[in-house]
Amino acid sequence: MLLASKCGRHTVEDDSPPDRGLNTPEVELQVASIDPNFGQAGSSFSAEVFGNGFESGSRVQIGGIDASARYRDASTLAVTVPALSVGRYDVVVTNTGGESSALRKGLTLVASSADDGCRPATIRFGFDSSVLDAATRAAIETAAACLRNGTEFVRVEGHCDDRGTTEYNLALGQRRADAVARYLVGLGVAPSRVQAVSYGEERPAATGDGESVWAQNRRVEILPGSGR
Repeated sequence: MLLASKCGRHTVEDDSPPDRGLNTPEVELQVASIDPNFGQAGSSFSAEVFGNGFESGSRVQIGGIDASARYRDASTLAVTVPALSVGRYDVVVTNTGGESSALRKGLTLVASSADDGCRPATIRFGFDSSVLDAATRAAIETAAACLRNGTEFVRVEGHCDDRGTTEYNLALGQRRADAVARYLVGLGVAPSRVQAVSYGEERPAATGDGESVWAQNRRVEILPGSGR
């Protein structure tokens, strides 16, 4: 009798009409980051603004100046940063309904430095490794010989092949970038000029499968003139 009574109550609950008062909450507009977040004053360049709640037709302002913006999806806007003077600038996104969100001092612009003659360098790594062997150390030393006498910022990007999870590869790419950045600093490059970031498997140098492709993607890119 007890079982039948419970079953009866369960049947009544199943027949209850759905609660039509529940609505999907709206996504709050938020600006999280801009990439790159560092550039040279006096010239325009392309960047991406990341966040939530963007709309087709969203307006982007950098330092109060309208930036050409193209909607990609609700979390990404492609923008052209206008030519501005040296300084740190707010990045503001305003939706068509008037709702706004700002990333305070999210973009830094510096004066163009004289050409120090430094060039990008690529550092290769072994499978699942962030260890600096003799060959990688020699390549970093060659790059540092120029960079330590310069004034430009340096972006150190860690990359991986596409084996492994996205989360694992982001962490591995960061270990690789950090290892190279530490070695550059140890060779005399000012730590305030160096920024280490990871893109994991998201920005491959080559596409496809096989060791020849994977070897090209297991790398760190040293990029003078970029960073922070």
